[in-house]
Amino acid sequence: MRVTTRTFPDPQNLCPVPVTEYTLQNDHGISVSCINYGAIITDVRMPDRNGLVESIVLRFPDLTGYIAHAGLYLGAIVGRTAGRIDGASFPLNGAMYALPKNDGENSLHGNGEFSKAIWDAEVFDLPDPTVCDHRQKVSVTFLYTSPAGSNGFPGEVHAEVTYLLDNNDRFHIEYRATSTEDTLFDPTNHTYFNLSGDLKTDILSQTLIADADRFAELREDLIPTGNILPVDGTAFDFRLGEPFSQGRDSEHPQNVMVGRGYDHPFLFREEGNHSLRVSDAVSGRAVTISTDAPAFVMYTCNDPEEGVELADGPLVPFAGAALEAQGWPDAVHLPAAPSPVLKQGDDFRRKTVWSFALV
Repeated sequence: MRVTTRTFPDPQNLCPVPVTEYTLQNDHGISVSCINYGAIITDVRMPDRNGLVESIVLRFPDLTGYIAHAGLYLGAIVGRTAGRIDGASFPLNGAMYALPKNDGENSLHGNGEFSKAIWDAEVFDLPDPTVCDHRQKVSVTFLYTSPAGSNGFPGEVHAEVTYLLDNNDRFHIEYRATSTEDTLFDPTNHTYFNLSGDLKTDILSQTLIADADRFAELREDLIPTGNILPVDGTAFDFRLGEPFSQGRDSEHPQNVMVGRGYDHPFLFREEGNHSLRVSDAVSGRAVTISTDAPAFVMYTCNDPEEGVELADGPLVPFAGAALEAQGWPDAVHLPAAPSPVLKQGDDFRRKTVWSFALV
């Protein structure tokens, strides 16, 4: 196992400092690349059933695309809070806080602060002394301090995100944060998966199994209404495994409203760890996502901006699925939601693991 680094291409010199790409590689042909700009995951590669190693995520070839199309949040860490906040404001401890309106009248993904920040990086590529058979793990930890009042949020937040790849073909995303004041904090990673390999096809025939029995109904501006609906008998039921195409083919008003697909929070059934799995019968690839987050948001690239060129071809409808493990969007306004408040002095921790396999 090893970590390699290179200066990430920035042909237009859009970033004021050089950006470094870190590639974590294990002994089985799996690698994950990431950069210190936005803690963006720039590539994930794994073999298919015939041993052909290809990319399984949407990606840009250089920094130009990530900056020009920042609204896609391709592979990025988003925060301080993932998702939308109604009215770009929230009450906390008797005070009202106003946020930038970057999505109509609402706030989206913390106004992109984390996904555009330059993070510090610490690399770990030594043998793991806790494993008796001397298998290794390699990792990079990104660190960023969000100043008090940044984008309207109270408290200075010290955030860490660790990306760790092991020789059991698992990739760990570990979040940690503290704040000097009570604040909102709920980050996620916004990678788009497509297991066909190098964007050979869209995701419509790929299959999702998800441990979620409810989903959040959305308004037309994609803010949760507060109604939590059962998935039973709808195109939102993936408990036994269904292709992503069931959203495109559905006449459910919620699927139609978002462009005949998904842009919805799915709520896990129980407390603790939860999982979902994406698989592709043609390539034989599968990725299981396990998380202790209470929900995931699925966006299936239903109606993307035209003219966006990715590293492997044009961005087309249903090119990829973002499966964002996180808290409930707009949780601060939803009494039934787990609290998104990070208390002063508390230690925020969350973990998501991607497990790679063949089917």
